[in-house]
Amino acid sequence: MKTRPGRETGASLLEVMVAILIMSFGLLALGGLAAATQQYVKMAQFQSVGTALASDLGERMRGNVQAFEKSSYNRIAAYSTEAVAVPPCDIKTACTADEIAAINMAQWIGELQLRLPGGDAYVQRDAVNPLATDVWILWIDPDAEFGKVGRGVGATSDCPAKAVAGITVGAPMPRCMYYRISI
Repeated sequence: MKTRPGRETGASLLEVMVAILIMSFGLLALGGLAAATQQYVKMAQFQSVGTALASDLGERMRGNVQAFEKSSYNRIAAYSTEAVAVPPCDIKTACTADEIAAINMAQWIGELQLRLPGGDAYVQRDAVNPLATDVWILWIDPDAEFGKVGRGVGATSDCPAKAVAGITVGAPMPRCMYYRISI
């Protein structure tokens, strides 16, 4: 096939630049997708850790029913990231059920603070069902510290009002996940 003199065949510079522009938008979209995926994986990890810790608390409550029935496992304080000291027993060889509950809660909160960023909990025995306890596990979404809107499960609106009372304006708000434990 002959071409006329002065006429070129193939892609023009403009066509190549448009193709490069389209490919660059595609690569940027893939980069954003990878970042979002990484954050979703992290949120799933927090959710998994929260589930394991809620299960652990349930086992501790089932092992000390006497203290559970007296609501010794309640933790109805506002959100705090201060370390909780493990209290000693009055008689080292014979702890009471309430002392064991206090030790269990201190150890459990310590584990929660180690495994979740800004970890804390709000635990309240159900007033209607005597065999159930409501547990909210709170943590700070790492993106919230940098002013970004986080993705995933557990919003601040899921927290009990008493749990988030007293958080200063402008401070990162914790996310909450709700669990119901029955013994």
